[in-house]
Amino acid sequence: MLSLNVKKQYINDLVDWIEANLTDELNIDLITLKSGYSKWHMQRMFKEMTGQTLASYTRKRRLTMAAMALRLTSMPLIDIAVRFGFDNQQNFTRVFKSHFSMTPGAYRRIPEMLMKDFHSRISTQREWVNARLAQKPEIQLCGEVIEWECRFGEYIDHQNHVVAQHTRDFIAFAGQHVNRGWLGFQFSPGVHSADQQHISLFQALESQYADVLPRNVQNWTGERGLCAEIDWHGAPEEINAFTAEIYYNHLPALGVARRAGKDLLKLDLKYSTPDLLQGTFYIPVTDK
Repeated sequence: MLSLNVKKQYINDLVDWIEANLTDELNIDLITLKSGYSKWHMQRMFKEMTGQTLASYTRKRRLTMAAMALRLTSMPLIDIAVRFGFDNQQNFTRVFKSHFSMTPGAYRRIPEMLMKDFHSRISTQREWVNARLAQKPEIQLCGEVIEWECRFGEYIDHQNHVVAQHTRDFIAFAGQHVNRGWLGFQFSPGVHSADQQHISLFQALESQYADVLPRNVQNWTGERGLCAEIDWHGAPEEINAFTAEIYYNHLPALGVARRAGKDLLKLDLKYSTPDLLQGTFYIPVTDK
């Protein structure tokens, strides 16, 4: 009989493979071949350890990624459908509407991004995180905006070094002058091709410290409003992965929708180092 730790490691390895192949043909026979177990035993263990069937998990993860692609790219519906394993646009629309209670086109057009039906990546080793709702006061920031584009799906795993290097450069500078710094993130459809997403990184200080910044900085006012507030510590390379954790797990668990505005990460520079950051995320949300 397999020990609990062996089962957990097996499920984690299997989920890693599934997540890496969500845009490929993914059926039970292929997963069984990867697992090294019989089809019956593999599915039984997955249900035992996760509380859901393998087919249900895969379908929900694909629908979640498809919903994110609708918001972060300008890809045609048929391209998103094919990318995430649906035979045609009609089938994709039917399954999407059954899960999210609206068509893909409607989901793309609504002002807020609804996430209560998002499905997170399974982890048998997820750390406990305190995500709560709080009213954030207005804040005035000034700093530098860095912008770039990447193909949808590459930000989390392949752009982490980009965000990490900008973050290290920022705290090396800001830590000489202030005890608190801010990173602001915005994600939107790219302009160079339909399958790209646009990333905007705002490296900022509070406006009363503007005199320590170079000239030609941008000013930005964050309006007061409801936010998801999540304390975090980790390496700069882990910012992207934790952002995904916020969107796919913590915001759905709070039952909120993402409203317009920047995702903010307030960094406590007294306790942050180039390799270990200490701070709090603030994500603008609405509970409507």
